[in-house]
Amino acid sequence: MVGTARRNCLRKPGGISIILLAVILAAFAAVPLGLLGFEIQRVQLAREQLRSVCEAASLAAATELAGSDLSNALEAHQNAIDAALAFYQQNSVIGYALNTSYLAGSKLETPSITKGNLYVEFLDPHSNLQPVSIGDPRGKIVRVYANINALPAFGKFLPIGNFIISANAAAGVPALDVVLCFDISGSIDDQTFVSFVRRQWDATAGKIIYPLSSARGGAPAGSTAKGKLYDVLGPPPTGSRTNAVFPQWLSVSNQSDHRYPLNFSEEGSAKGLRGSSDSGSPPGNCPPGKASTGDNYTYTDLVVNLDNNQTFGGISVDGYDFPDIATLVEASRGNLESTTVFTSSQANKGLPNITPRAGYKSEYQKIARTLIHPLLEAQDAASTFLSILNTNADARFGFVSFATDAGKSPGDYEAQSNVDASYPQAGSSNFPMPGIKLSSAEDVTNFSTIMAAIPTTGACTGTNIGDSLIEAVNQLKTYGRKGASKAIVLFTDGQPTVGSPLDADPWANSRKAAVEAKKAGIPIYTIGLAQNPEIVPSEVSILNDTNSNPSNGGIAAIAGNGGKFFLVTDAMKLRLTFENVARQLVQLVR
Repeated sequence: MVGTARRNCLRKPGGISIILLAVILAAFAAVPLGLLGFEIQRVQLAREQLRSVCEAASLAAATELAGSDLSNALEAHQNAIDAALAFYQQNSVIGYALNTSYLAGSKLETPSITKGNLYVEFLDPHSNLQPVSIGDPRGKIVRVYANINALPAFGKFLPIGNFIISANAAAGVPALDVVLCFDISGSIDDQTFVSFVRRQWDATAGKIIYPLSSARGGAPAGSTAKGKLYDVLGPPPTGSRTNAVFPQWLSVSNQSDHRYPLNFSEEGSAKGLRGSSDSGSPPGNCPPGKASTGDNYTYTDLVVNLDNNQTFGGISVDGYDFPDIATLVEASRGNLESTTVFTSSQANKGLPNITPRAGYKSEYQKIARTLIHPLLEAQDAASTFLSILNTNADARFGFVSFATDAGKSPGDYEAQSNVDASYPQAGSSNFPMPGIKLSSAEDVTNFSTIMAAIPTTGACTGTNIGDSLIEAVNQLKTYGRKGASKAIVLFTDGQPTVGSPLDADPWANSRKAAVEAKKAGIPIYTIGLAQNPEIVPSEVSILNDTNSNPSNGGIAAIAGNGGKFFLVTDAMKLRLTFENVARQLVQLVR
């Protein structure tokens, strides 16, 4: 027994040694495994932190894009990229400061050890999120890719090297459906510089002469009828329906509500001064002995001062010379198109230094239409407005131009006499009044179509605000996207003068349309251009955002839902106002 016990006792040190060895080996194995587990958890933490930073950077980029008032998509995208990088550089991940991170050339580019990079791309939300080039306005979603080249915390003790941590996130700009109602009524050209001319035969001189008509006593234009159309005629606050270019509606220049009425030669006792029994028509000529001189307040032609001055001083463009008023008159009539018509119209005797040339009439019309104020300022402002929203929001557009009624299709028009109904020799034309409906197709913005349509508009007749508003409301109700914010922007330079379809009274018609917008949850942003101080009270009354009474309130207030009213007393500030509205709409959709 004693011997057996002794042998067992002698074996215990060996067993203990094995156990100790096992413990030591286990300890040596456990430390690396523990360190490896720590590194794995550290990588997971880094990914989570990087993903959070990446998400915030994409939101920063989208916010910069949506909050911009730029119409240049390339500049807007670059600013969004800069915003993403700036935010990214302000953060850190697992102790790595990202302040030295840079923009990568691709999402797969690997940064150097302990450094980070960022790659930003823009996606088209309506094309299966396909990437588009920077500067392509279809890029409404910002996707940010981030990479960090990190070292392990215990790299000295583990046989592992550096590793790449990556994350990506995307954020999009808001969706907006907006319809622009654009006033092209007769007064929209009242600030155009014009001259009222009496083209008549001078028997003593044996030629046609071109004196300016006399301005009525007290007219700001002075002793002769030249200057801004509104100043020469002195119409009521709603403006003049006489237009600087076709359709001219010259016979309404002598209406009794004008302070300084002028008489178109084909109206009243002076009829025939233009030449009702002339040898060439249209547009009408005055051969010897066929026209009387008329009175000093009678005119035959209304022409645009192509140099954009109150007193025309001459201009030469593209090889066409317009040295004086006489040349403007004959060019606008078409009497400079060939030697034959130049001679038969007797214009050759009044303009001995002008060489006829085909295209004179179209050149006059082309230049004249670039000088129609404030229509040109309104067109520029509206185009800028659309460009801003097209760049900075996921926007779709509708467009409703309106005068006596509202345009309902791209080819809509008003058929009018070119010069006047009393002078059929000048013919008639179909003058564009385009209406471009909001599209039901998700990927059709209408932006290019509307941008092309805006420059085709010109001054026409009355002002039917209600018809334009109800057309806009119906478009948004029928074709507006589910989940998209919706808004109407109304631009006018006056007040309602034509009723229907909701009420025969023009003002009630407009207010009832605003009620329909309120029912549909659609705000109306109203922009009222006051060309003269007298129109301000009525514009404020019908367009304001403070009185929501449907019987006597303002359109913006009646429609509610956050709509605003903007009064503009200087046409040069229209662009800033439209930009302000664009910012208001972006805030609406955030």
